[in-house]
Amino acid sequence: MMHVANSWQPGFNEINYLNKMYNYLNKQALVKLLWFFSVILLPGFSHGLDFKSGNFQQILNNRSEILTVWSYQGNSEIYVFDFPGLIMQGRTFNRVTQLTEQTMANAGYPSVLIDEELTKYIESVRRTPANFAFGHDVLVSELTLFFNLADRDKVELLPEEIQLREFLSNQGFIKLWRGFYQALKPGVVILSIPQVQSKKTNEPEINELARRAIFTHEISHAEYYTNPYYANYCRRYWNETLTDEQRSTFIEFFKKYNYDVGIVELVINEMQAYLMFTSDPNSFNATKLGVTDEELESMRTAFRRGNPPTKLPLR
Repeated sequence: MMHVANSWQPGFNEINYLNKMYNYLNKQALVKLLWFFSVILLPGFSHGLDFKSGNFQQILNNRSEILTVWSYQGNSEIYVFDFPGLIMQGRTFNRVTQLTEQTMANAGYPSVLIDEELTKYIESVRRTPANFAFGHDVLVSELTLFFNLADRDKVELLPEEIQLREFLSNQGFIKLWRGFYQALKPGVVILSIPQVQSKKTNEPEINELARRAIFTHEISHAEYYTNPYYANYCRRYWNETLTDEQRSTFIEFFKKYNYDVGIVELVINEMQAYLMFTSDPNSFNATKLGVTDEELESMRTAFRRGNPPTKLPLR
């Protein structure tokens, strides 16, 4: 190593140059760090999630190795997260779905589960992080509650959950104000669906029929949320057309899948989605519901007969 005499003192130009070089090197280091985080630590994710517009068929036909976010054509209040894998989908939505669909009605003090609690819960209902739910539907108002509860209890969120929160913030759906998240567009619906995939070691197969059934099921939830005329029709059908025994049959079916049947709106919303918009017999059929094929078809016929105010294709 050659030592340099320290009698030289830099002038103004030299200091300015050194400052510029320092800032440049810092920026370069930051760029490399962000690249490492996005490419190595979060494969399939990109910073500042954007979206593109697509109709039902365009979204259904999409095939991608990375997460794609869609704005649903024809309804500006619906966004679809199209995931390249069930594990990634679960890391993004399992925790919020557990809160909003499986605990809210009976929770005197609702809270967001930490990772260890969520793992134990999923195991207790004989599920895995991949198949806890094959699709998700959640309102921005529910996500706002989720993020506020997580902040309140200092629950450490996963990078995928933070990515979702940043998307909501960047799109102007929520904002942080005085330490609390506020829903600026509470009625916006966020859906998630998985890509077609072969069976993996820790993830089940998703074939073409299953993807269509999941997407159709989830889009019917969005219709219920965003079309008040359709939602009212479903409420009347539940209360006035179905018999007490048929309502009980649906409630028992939903209990098997750990839905919080104390939330009446949730029950009615799931009823219409399974009854009229779940085409995959592996997901829903008369035997699973506990009725005969004839009775199931009679319920569908009665639903169609009332001319429900929706453009969705009924079964």
